[in-house]
Amino acid sequence: MSSLLGFGANSSSNLSSTQATQIKTKIKESIAQEMATAYATNLVNSLTENCFAKCVTNPSSSLTSVEETCVSQCAQKFMRAWNSVSRSYIARVQNSSN
Repeated sequence: MSSLLGFGANSSSNLSSTQATQIKTKIKESIAQEMATAYATNLVNSLTENCFAKCVTNPSSSLTSVEETCVSQCAQKFMRAWNSVSRSYIARVQNSSN
């Protein structure tokens, strides 16, 4: 039976402890990077949807100065709220893992 990494059962037992640790570390780093990218994409999409819907009532080829100000202020508020929620979530996760 082959393992998750495509090695045969006997081949995986030939990996040294150091090699196995390196593989696990690379996989964890890759997953963390993918999660960070998904997190950032979600943030940008949410910010765009919320602020655009709130501030741009008549879409045209450019934003008016009022719309620009509204979008800027909305984005700042959204980021403060997002950061606050993120800090709370991280604190809860850390507390539950202890």
